[in-house]
Amino acid sequence: MLPASSVKSIDPNLSSLAAKIEQQNSGLSVLAARQFRLAVRQTPLEVAVSEPRKFNVLEEFILRAAIEFVPAPTLAELADLLGLDEIFVKSTATNLANLETLEIGGYGEITIAPQGRNFFNCGGVSQAQVRSIYAVSDPLNRTVTFNFEPLAAETGDLPNLADFISLEHQISDFADLNIAEIQPLIQASGLGIHVPESGKIVTKCDVIGDDLEVWQTVAIFVLLDAIENRTSIQVRQGKQILETASNLLNELEAQQKLSLNDLCKLTADPEIVSLPKTRKQASKKKRKETESGSK
Repeated sequence: MLPASSVKSIDPNLSSLAAKIEQQNSGLSVLAARQFRLAVRQTPLEVAVSEPRKFNVLEEFILRAAIEFVPAPTLAELADLLGLDEIFVKSTATNLANLETLEIGGYGEITIAPQGRNFFNCGGVSQAQVRSIYAVSDPLNRTVTFNFEPLAAETGDLPNLADFISLEHQISDFADLNIAEIQPLIQASGLGIHVPESGKIVTKCDVIGDDLEVWQTVAIFVLLDAIENRTSIQVRQGKQILETASNLLNELEAQQKLSLNDLCKLTADPEIVSLPKTRKQASKKKRKETESGSK
């Protein structure tokens, strides 16, 4: 139990969430809740995505004609045969040529490209599209995630979390990573652009702009478990609990590399609140006292 003179330190913006935590968890008390700003690194990228696409009826007919007709037909002849506008047939054939499945001669004659026969037998071709995405390196959660849209910077007169803890997790520059290292990171972000089982493959990734620091808001809660008589730190972003970040801060506090009094302004009147140690630390202290008493 804390002394009767204890003063909780809870940011007014977090008071309703703190009350909800206590209501939903019997025996749990929120000693402190404070908001911080955290700088994450955002990198603009451009990726090439290869995706299988089936040929439509006209594309299939043009390719079949290029393979089977002798001599090679012209686009004008195909348009006349099909009763279609030559411009429409030429546009479709040009698209097939851009996909490296068809070759068009100077007089409009068509022949199958070296890889075209394989594509024709498969009934489709791999078509590449270019997408812009953003990589976000988070030193607190120790993650790299990808988004289609850039993060919106969150402003406010909040203390910088990096002034209280050492965020040593460093992310390599994306320009130095090869595509095999980037692919699983993009897949884990769930953007749906690298899904090998469905044939979607990110084949290229280029950095197209400078890294940018974007401020995000995180909240840190200090919780007292009255049943186990121990405190713990919980990091949240909105209503989401950040497990990795919470574990990191609890580990730093256990190693005495983090002061809860400095971090969350835990004070008493007139003295600083004496926080209970974790069960593991308390047991260690008791063991030392026992050993000294037996000497």
